[in-house]
Amino acid sequence: MQTIKVEVEDYNFEHLGNYLKAVSYVRLASDPLVGAVEEIQIKNDRIYLRDNLKRIICYDMQGRFIFKIDAVGAGPGEYTNINAFAVNERDKELVIYDNLRTTLLYYNSDNGKHFNTKKFPKPTPAAMASSGGVYYYDNPYHNNYPKDSTLHHSLFLSKNGTDMEQSYFPHNRAEADYHFRATPQPFSYNGSSLYYCRNFDNIVYELSPGGLKALYEIELPNPLPFAKIEEKIHPMELIKSAYSLGIENIYKCGHLLYFEFTKDGYIQIALYDLSARKQIYCGKKLEDKAGKEVPVHRLINGTYGNRFWGYLTPETIDRTMSAEPHKEYPEALRNYNPDSDNPVIVFYEVVKQAFR
Repeated sequence: MQTIKVEVEDYNFEHLGNYLKAVSYVRLASDPLVGAVEEIQIKNDRIYLRDNLKRIICYDMQGRFIFKIDAVGAGPGEYTNINAFAVNERDKELVIYDNLRTTLLYYNSDNGKHFNTKKFPKPTPAAMASSGGVYYYDNPYHNNYPKDSTLHHSLFLSKNGTDMEQSYFPHNRAEADYHFRATPQPFSYNGSSLYYCRNFDNIVYELSPGGLKALYEIELPNPLPFAKIEEKIHPMELIKSAYSLGIENIYKCGHLLYFEFTKDGYIQIALYDLSARKQIYCGKKLEDKAGKEVPVHRLINGTYGNRFWGYLTPETIDRTMSAEPHKEYPEALRNYNPDSDNPVIVFYEVVKQAFR
């Protein structure tokens, strides 16, 4: 396990292009027009986008529309909400978790056709993921099953989606009673690997059907004292405090590690050189002001095919291009209409020269 120590800096990072190079853009088909993006997963050369309209839309790696799951209702294969979803690459399953109906809905991940529905009364996960042909559930609380101690764990592994085969991290009473998600999304897809950091923790694990492997211990500046959890401090007060908490969105590509956490009321972004064991940047945002290699500022949202990737929302593109209308932008962003076009996914290559 590698120890990573970061400190928040007080200046804007200006040379992101020294470390990352935008090498390709995927402009998602404009029909159907998506709502606000809630999650994107890239698996098996497919892009799965969940928006706030309770849909999952699938594209190929050229951005062409393949299918959508838009099934709010009370009939077979329909749901009240998409509280979480996971794509099982091995079995070609796309599974939706509907919290209100306590069900799992199974769809073919190639064509979006529904083929099964299973009751899933417990656990009641806050997030789910799939890797290596198995399913994982993040379970920070156990109020719905206080007497079933077998479910008083933070992480479960299931081979078929409904039967819990393995459990990890027995609940700490103070954390389980404090209903605040410092880490809203504990799972991070890194190509064929899946990372996990549980609520209020600072250790990043790699998950596999065979168990867990501790990869990184991230030492944040002014970490949250456990006493504050015991006090059940008001969530907004905690978010705006000077304490650091909530490590998530952890992605590795080459020698670079990217992750996020909350401090001083802002999402702090960290870029760390694992080879040199040094911080490249830690602050409110990453931005290559020269604009040569990373022309449009945006967070990193995953790793796929040995590259980082991130999505640009129409609002981000419009704001950036309006501020600098005469700047030369990539062909994929030219003639872009933020009112009628969908997000654009950018793939970033790690610049090896930066590590010499």
